[in-house]
Amino acid sequence: MQDNKRIEKERKFWDRLGSAGYDQLTEKQWKIYPSLLDKIAGDVDAGKVVLVVATGPGLDALKIAERASKVYAVDISEPMIAVAKKNAAEKEIKNIEFSVEDAYALPFDKDMFDTVVCNAALHNMVNPQKALSEIRRVLKPDGRLIATIVGIGESFKFKLVMPIYKFFTGFPVFHKLNLDESADMVAKSGFTIVNKEIMKHPEDKMPLIYIVAEKRGKNEEN
Repeated sequence: MQDNKRIEKERKFWDRLGSAGYDQLTEKQWKIYPSLLDKIAGDVDAGKVVLVVATGPGLDALKIAERASKVYAVDISEPMIAVAKKNAAEKEIKNIEFSVEDAYALPFDKDMFDTVVCNAALHNMVNPQKALSEIRRVLKPDGRLIATIVGIGESFKFKLVMPIYKFFTGFPVFHKLNLDESADMVAKSGFTIVNKEIMKHPEDKMPLIYIVAEKRGKNEEN
């Protein structure tokens, strides 16, 4: 019951944004975003099978599809997925499969994906460790996680302002992390950190944290 309430609340918020041009808003708010998408796609090995968690309007999935053999892209919001499907159809990209799913309960077999991408979403989740556990389960041994997180914790000012912003807008920011805290959260979920860095355009207000990690060793999940 508690999980159903969480899903309903999250969907209500993201459904509203999905119907309000969230893809254009993202690109307007983050000048770094085109470079970020290029970097994510560049860290995906060509010809691999990739899962994108919390794809939103699908901008990341569309870019990754240029290199991957197959992309599965999921989001909790049906309107977001509808926009993503429309974007893919307009670009005539056919190697993506979109579906409405909860990041805490991914409907995929274990050891299925070469790479999982979670772009600008973990800080918006009440329990990002649960999503990271699911991501680890569906990754192949030695598979790669690419995660980006809004680096609210890199600025004391934004750490102070964000609760006020959240109160007035309802924007679901639950974790105000810096670079090391973000990497530590990923590592504690069973990943080995390969790279961590800050990405920021001079005109952007907040930086993005970029993490590449791997699932090393034998999968102990049943």
